[in-house]
Amino acid sequence: MNWLRLTALIAITAVLITLAWAQLSPETQKCAAHMKKALKAVQMYMADWENVFPPATTALKLSEALQPYAADKYVLTCPITRKEYKTNPHITWRPASMYPNLSEVVVLYDAVPHKDKRYVVGYADGSVKVVTEKELAVIKQKARLK
Repeated sequence: MNWLRLTALIAITAVLITLAWAQLSPETQKCAAHMKKALKAVQMYMADWENVFPPATTALKLSEALQPYAADKYVLTCPITRKEYKTNPHITWRPASMYPNLSEVVVLYDAVPHKDKRYVVGYADGSVKVVTEKELAVIKQKARLK
């Protein structure tokens, strides 16, 4: 009986996650997928550089560091708004071991909202979250971002 409940709970959770993702505009979904490519390039860089974050003081510096790892030279530009992603300068040249939870370390985030008034935020573990302006403000404050 417990296995049946557990299976039902997992199925309901999967449906709810799918429905939540479906509520996002196609543009925001496209941006999130694009940002995942940028985060993959960051992870590849870190693998080559002893798990140290690349220079991220500006999008230009990060873009230069990621060039060998990204097929697209516009990997740090939102494909919808055409604005460069904002970077987290605090991670520049820092070892990943400094951070106990990479899923909380902001690497990139949208500079401007999408049409659905949402922003995409990318984390050091390769995950992305789609957030409201209010949620982004809290994330930026926690990460000491402008």
